[in-house]
Amino acid sequence: MNVQASENFPGTSSAGMWRGTSRADRDGARRERLLEAALELYGTLGFRATSIQALCHESSVSSRSFYELFPARRTGHTAEGGAAQESLSAQESLLEHLYIVLNAEIGEAMATLTIPPSTSLRDATVHVVSAALMPMLRDERKARVLEVEAVGVNESLEARRRETMRMLAAAVDSAFVRLQSAFDLPDRGFSPKANGGDLTSIIVVGGITEALVQRVHTPVPERTSTTAFLTHIAEVAMRAYGVAPDRGS
Repeated sequence: MNVQASENFPGTSSAGMWRGTSRADRDGARRERLLEAALELYGTLGFRATSIQALCHESSVSSRSFYELFPARRTGHTAEGGAAQESLSAQESLLEHLYIVLNAEIGEAMATLTIPPSTSLRDATVHVVSAALMPMLRDERKARVLEVEAVGVNESLEARRRETMRMLAAAVDSAFVRLQSAFDLPDRGFSPKANGGDLTSIIVVGGITEALVQRVHTPVPERTSTTAFLTHIAEVAMRAYGVAPDRGS
C-alpha cells in the first residue's frame, strides 16, 4: 500500500500500519498461509493439479498478494556447457520456497540429533533414520511435496534437489561417524569414507528416498508399521556401511 492510498483507509498510516499491524507482519502472515495452502494442495491434489485460484481460496490471500509475495522470476543456473537462464512461474517460486522450508525442518532434526545412551547399535541407527524421516512419516504431504511433486519441475529446483541430496548424505556420514565412535566400530567396516568416499551415503540417501516414495504410494492397509519400516531401512543402511544389523545387540 503506498502513501497516497493509505490516506483513504481509516486505521492506516504512511508507515504501512493497518490497525496496529505493519505491512511486513501482514505479508509474513500471508506468506505463511500460502505455504500452508501449498502444503495441503500440493501434498494432496498435486502441484500440477493446483491452480493459483485454489491456493488463494485455501489461504484467504488475494491473487494480487500472491504475485507480490511469490513473483515469477528469471534465475541463473549452471547447466552442462555453461550458465543458462530459466523462467520460473509464480507457482514454481512458491513450490521452491516450500521445498526449502520443509528441507530446513529435516536439516534441523539431523543437526540436533542426539544418540540415546545405553542403546544397541541397531536401535541407535533406527534413531538416526527416524530423525530424518519422521517429519515426512508424520505428515505425508511433506513426503509427497519433497519427493514427488518437486521432481522435474524446473532446473532450478533440480539443482536444489541435488544440493539437498549432498547435504543429507553429509549428515548421514556425520551421524554414522558418531555411531562408529560411540560403539567403537572398526574403520574398515563402518567408516563412510571406506571403499568409495562419500558414494555410500549418496546411494543410501537415494535408496531411502525411493523407499519413502514407494511407501507413500502404497495403500495404508498394505503397509508395514512405521517401526518396521524404519528398522528395515536402518538394517539396510548398516549393511551398506559394512556392519551386521545384529552387531552389539
